[in-house]
Amino acid sequence: MAERETFVKILVILTGGTIGSKVSEKIINVNPAAAYHLIKLYQDRYGTDTEFEVIHPMNILSENLIPAHWKILYDTLDTVDFDVYDGIIITHGSDTLAYTAAMTGFCYAHTTIPIILVASNYAIEDARSNGLANFYNAVCFIREKKARGVFAIFQNHRKENVVYLATRIKEADTYLDQFSSYGGVDFGRVVEGKFKRTDHVQNPTLEELNASEKKLVIRNDTWEKNILMIHPYPGFDYGSILLNDQTGAVLHCTYHSATVCEGEGKYSASEFVRRCKARGIEVYACSFKQTDNLYATSAEFLRAGAIPLLNISSEAAYAKLILAYNQRSMEAGKFMNTNIFYEVLPNRSWE
Repeated sequence: MAERETFVKILVILTGGTIGSKVSEKIINVNPAAAYHLIKLYQDRYGTDTEFEVIHPMNILSENLIPAHWKILYDTLDTVDFDVYDGIIITHGSDTLAYTAAMTGFCYAHTTIPIILVASNYAIEDARSNGLANFYNAVCFIREKKARGVFAIFQNHRKENVVYLATRIKEADTYLDQFSSYGGVDFGRVVEGKFKRTDHVQNPTLEELNASEKKLVIRNDTWEKNILMIHPYPGFDYGSILLNDQTGAVLHCTYHSATVCEGEGKYSASEFVRRCKARGIEVYACSFKQTDNLYATSAEFLRAGAIPLLNISSEAAYAKLILAYNQRSMEAGKFMNTNIFYEVLPNRSWE
């Protein structure tokens, strides 16, 4: 355990998820007592030299998350005096952690203190749970006061305490229940209570993270427009998609080569783009590569009017589009072309 040096005050925002759940008759469900039990476990093991202030704006399993819950979370954060705290920890379910992390990264990219999202692979009372470890390492990260911004911390199956940039973390896989970073480079690790940044061209430096100049501050005017996300697969039937007046835009994910299906009729992505544009709905393609040569299917997709989003994860692109189409301070296309919190990776360095 790392030696304690200073007293810190941390705001803990509880939202539910496995980290705030109990098991009863083999059913996992949220339980307010479980979330507070996490803090008690921390204090019992690591002492009381950290002051925690706790608020509990919602209590849901994260798979039930909808954008209206983000409004609850950010309305809560907007009332916080950041000067009072050394950091903020948001406890969250693992299923949709990557989406909330990205959204928080955009909305609070240039916060003056670190905001860290943590989750748990099992309920806290389960001996296999990494929830307490994730919470402890979040406290350690805050205690060091090295970096401000928005991050997620999750201990992997190798017991490595991985630190993710909020707009780079990808959904956990369904076999190992492990997260990954878009582009394959994690921001760093917490090792024996100390943060170690991964030195790589993809990662911002600590100096860049801590830059003091004022940058884009995002506030949604409404949360009314929806973003339709499409993942391609063989035989996808575009005729099965119903568009409505609440559809702000479409996020069409691509295969790894930035390709989509350009078959005939209902199997044509380009025909779908033209149908969307006839209704005034833009289609964004994620993630495209900056390259000299395109596959014929990719070129046709762009000719039909799809808008390419370069070097960004689908999770971050979805959250960014939700913001772009529910605010009025900036034209949506310009908003999407603004690199807000390192969500857009540089071009691949080995090419």
